[in-house]
Amino acid sequence: MGLLALFLFIVLPVIEIYLFIEIGGALGTGWTIVLIFLTAAIGVSAMRRQGLAVLQEAQAAQNAGRPPLAAVAHGVLILLGGLLLLVPGFFTDGLGFLCLWRPARLFFIAALLEALLPHIIRMRPMRSANRASPTARESDDKTIEGDYRIDDE
Repeated sequence: MGLLALFLFIVLPVIEIYLFIEIGGALGTGWTIVLIFLTAAIGVSAMRRQGLAVLQEAQAAQNAGRPPLAAVAHGVLILLGGLLLLVPGFFTDGLGFLCLWRPARLFFIAALLEALLPHIIRMRPMRSANRASPTARESDDKTIEGDYRIDDE
């Protein structure tokens, strides 16, 4: 968490200031300001368009009886991308455009899953208060485990 705060409050502003100076020197102050507003407008437009598409994708998945997990992940990255494009700065604009680009979103989602899945798999499932522990179940000789099916006649 400390590294994230360091990046957000020290490294990110330094990168943005550097890019403002370089791009402002190359294009001029007026064009730099126009470019900042242009990327914000493009970001809001792209976020709205792609957000609606992902919402339809989520609804289709739900109607098919599948959980809309992929659509939710894409939706979160689209929202993050739009917010990054609204923040004035060229580095955050680059990150925002990456979040709005579907191949980059697929890469981010795959990388996040690859990083998190080993930890999720190692986690032990929590038991609810009304379920007995495995040792209590083993000692209870009245418990019969098995499968059942209902045959329609």
